This record gives sequence, structure tokens and C-alpha cells, in this order.
Amino acid sequence: MYCGPLEDSQTYHCRTQARKYFCCVMASSPTVRDVHQLLQLLEVTTQAVRTVINEWSKIPSAGDKVDDQDKRKAETQILTRELFEAKRTLISATGKFVELVATPSERVLEVSSQYNESRCLHIAVGLRVADILAKAGDIGVPVHQLSDAVGIEAQKLSRVMRCLCSIHIFKEVREDCFANNGISASLIHNEALRAYVMMFSFDLYSASDALPRALLDPELGPSYSVKETAFQKAANTTAERWNWLEEEVTVAELQSGSGSAYPGPFGPELTQAVDSKSPETLVKRPEHAVFGLAMVGGGRVFGVAHLFDYPWKSLGEALVVDVGGGVGGFCLELSHLYPDLKFIVQDRPPALEQAKTEIWPQQNPRAVEEGRVTFMPHDFFDENPVKGADVYWLRYILHDWSDEYCIQILSGIRKSMGFNSRLLICDQVMNTTLGFEGISSAPEPLPANYGYFARYSHQRDITMMSIINGIERTPAQIERVINLAGLSLSKIYDCRSQVSVVMCELPKAGK
Repeated sequence: MYCGPLEDSQTYHCRTQARKYFCCVMASSPTVRDVHQLLQLLEVTTQAVRTVINEWSKIPSAGDKVDDQDKRKAETQILTRELFEAKRTLISATGKFVELVATPSERVLEVSSQYNESRCLHIAVGLRVADILAKAGDIGVPVHQLSDAVGIEAQKLSRVMRCLCSIHIFKEVREDCFANNGISASLIHNEALRAYVMMFSFDLYSASDALPRALLDPELGPSYSVKETAFQKAANTTAERWNWLEEEVTVAELQSGSGSAYPGPFGPELTQAVDSKSPETLVKRPEHAVFGLAMVGGGRVFGVAHLFDYPWKSLGEALVVDVGGGVGGFCLELSHLYPDLKFIVQDRPPALEQAKTEIWPQQNPRAVEEGRVTFMPHDFFDENPVKGADVYWLRYILHDWSDEYCIQILSGIRKSMGFNSRLLICDQVMNTTLGFEGISSAPEPLPANYGYFARYSHQRDITMMSIINGIERTPAQIERVINLAGLSLSKIYDCRSQVSVVMCELPKAGK
């Protein structure tokens, strides 16, 4: 029994805080299981590193001079299966290492403020910093020169750049002197990838800011309507995002954000839209053009595997109908690799106009001249006007919509399919850290879904929730909507990507 003098309130408070700190430290103390998992990780990563080095040795050097055609070819190169598996194992392992050895409270704080890293990336990409640094090569550009080029005060710009250097995007070669590294080099003169990043920096970013309140709202929270999301709260609109993107607004509204929580675009997109125009002039939202080009950029990041991991070559002179295809970015890549295929790109008129006048004439004019690609306005909630096509391609569509909408979209295609038609759904098939039957799991002690490697998949799932109440689905959830639309799931292709290809057909007789 303690018989010493009574503590005053300040001493008692200090002792209480010390206990809390001690408990926090103890919570991170290693266990026998932690040690075992750390040793397992060592074995798994050692083998993966050996595989990566071996596969790298088979890749020929690009040499000193790389022209635009070489760049396009490089963008459509696929990792070997061995390299892909080793890559996702190593990336997954980095997350498991953090779980095992990081101080838990530090890790929680780190994640709580990661939006600042995203914002720094948005700033650098929006102002084309990678392009500017590329001119100086490995010598780098002093921050005061970079400041003059982009219009941000030098000391503040240096802090933005150092934030990115610390997560291995760009590098500081001397004090306050920056250059590209292997990761930031992917952005050099890459307008499609830049657009994909900028898409997240505009209204999508503001929608994430409104998400907590939307989820707790008694009306918005339970809703799966495309008109009742965090996006509507952020943009102060009743329109669904697709219609909002196609709106024309005054220069004054674009500059002010129309009084909404979304401040509007920034950087070159804003400057080009409002330059030399009066405040009352109507202009198109820059976000729409960014979205169209972003779909090309995103396809090149995650869609390369789909060019090879589905047997397109075996289709010969097949007709591929790209339903809701935007500017037809994926078919554009297919058109280079498989010259016998023919394409019909279906979407809303504004997207098709961009495809016809900008994207395809610039990137594959021959396909346009030969009539291998045509563009058809179509609302995918209606029955598809193209009957009996060989392939109906549905990429990044179903994740935009809740189940009732998906069933309607799939039903409209089913009504037009012939006996030999197939519907290919290119979308995320979500695994969890526990794993799903029918989807390969990561080796122990990694999470079944490869954890860190799958981060973007889950980030995008939350984005879909925020802007249109969309859903990235598990295998069971995908099969459910397919069956309810009167179709049969034939196969899920194991692609070298975070995004899968699901093949559907008309049900066989008797099923």
C-alpha cells in the first residue's frame, strides 16, 4: 500500500501521461510472431530481389537516344510474369516491414497527413516541373531558377520539392538544386499521365474533403445515387458529375469556384481557359478535357497488361465495340498492336469530338483514314445499336455505378449480343487482406491482396464512392450483377495489372 505524500494535480497528470506513453511503446514491442514474420519477410524478399535482378539482366539497354516512337513502344512493353510477381511481392513487403518495425503512433500520424504529399505532387505536375528539370539532366536546376519558371516563391517551392524527394519523386542533387529521378522522369512530356494526376487534383480532391460529412449525412450516407455524393456537396451542384463536366461556366465562376468548396482548376488549365476573356464570357470546364486525356494516361499505366493477357491476336478481323470508351484510349493502343481489328468507339458526343479531332488523328491517323475506327454517340443505359459484335469492351465503366445501374448497362449489351459474342469487363476485381477463393493470394506473411501493392486500388474505390457512388467489386459482387443481367461469367483473366479482365457470354442452353 502506498503511504507516501499525496500527489498534486500536476504530478498526477504527468504520471498519467507517462503511463499512456509507456502503454503506447509497449504496444509496439516485438512478439515471437513478429520475429517469425520478419524472418519470413527476409526470405520472401531475398528471393524476389534475385528474380528482379535476373529479369532486369534480360532487358536490353535503351541506349543514349530515344525517339518518340521508342517511347510509345516502351509504354506498351509488358513485364514478364516472373518480374511482375517479384515486383508486387517486394512492394507488398515494404508495407509489411513498416507494420512490423515502425512506431505505431508515428505511423498513424504519417498516414494522417499524407494528403500533403499528394498536394505537393499536384503542384509539381500541374506546373510541369519534370519537363523543366529534364532540360538540365542530372546537373539539376537551382530552386531560384525553378521558382522563376513556375511562379512560386523559392523557399516555399524548395519545401514542396523536398517533400517529394523524401518519397522518392525527384531528387535533390545539391542543396536547393533539383533533378528528375527514375520516377519523376515518367512525367517528362507525358501529357496523358499528367492529365491523370491533374484529374485527382481538381474536383476529385475536393470531393474527398467532403466525404466524411457525406458519409454521416442521413440522406447522402445510405444513398447510392450518382446525384447524392460528396462531389455534389463539394461542387455545390445537383448535377451528376458527367453532366457537370460538360457544363459551360463564366470566366468569373471558373476563377471563383462558384462559391463552392471546390476552388476550381489551377495552373495552365485555368490560365488557358480564362486568358484574355471577359468575366462574363462562357467557357468549357477544363476538367472535361483533362478527364478525356486522363483516360488515355490511366490506360497506359494499368492497361498495358490487357493488351497482352487477353488473346486479341486470335480474334483476327474481329469487331470490337468500346462501350463508354471515352476517346477510345484502349482501342488506340490495340490498333497499333493488332492491325486486323476494327473498332467502334461509343460515348457521349463531347468525348467523341475530342477523339475524332485530337486524339486519334494525332496518335493513329492511319486507322482513321482506313476506316478501322468509327465513332458512335450512345447512352450505354440503352440497348446497344451494334448487333452481334465479336467483342463488347467495357473498361472502367461498372466501377462508376452502383448495382442497379450496372444491371441496366449489362442488360443493354446482352440484348445485342449474338451467340458468338463475348463481353469483356475491364475493371478492378477486389481482393481483401483475407483473400478470396479463385484469386491468387500473396505468400505469407504478406496480406493476401498484396497490401501496399494494392493501395491505389483501394484509393480509387474511395474516389468512386466520393464522386459517383461507384464501387470496385469483389469476385462475388461482380458475378452477382452479371447474373442478374442475364449473362454468365466465363472467366476472370489473371492479368499483370491491378485491373482484371472478366469475360461474360450468353448463358448456354439448359443453364
